[in-house]
Amino acid sequence: MKIGYYAIFNYDEYDEYGISISFPDLPECISCAKTYDEGILMATEALELATFEKKVHEMPKVTPLEDINLSDKEKAVFISYNTEDLDLSTFIFYDE
Repeated sequence: MKIGYYAIFNYDEYDEYGISISFPDLPECISCAKTYDEGILMATEALELATFEKKVHEMPKVTPLEDINLSDKEKAVFISYNTEDLDLSTFIFYDE
């Protein structure tokens, strides 16, 4: 199954901290990066981690791009992955 959401790449404090990345539809899903290319990788990993255990009926609807309000220092980027391609062995899970 393909899962995808818009990520907001915020460049407001880019010179000092890099790009902050958030997902309007998944408030628990955040990341950061130094470059746009790294941002794509980090956003994809954050999305995978935030959604891999969710059931289809638990997934929020995707906010249409035209309904996302962006500042002049923000960019919306559609991030997606295919659940069949997800390799959980690359993640580290800690027992509670």
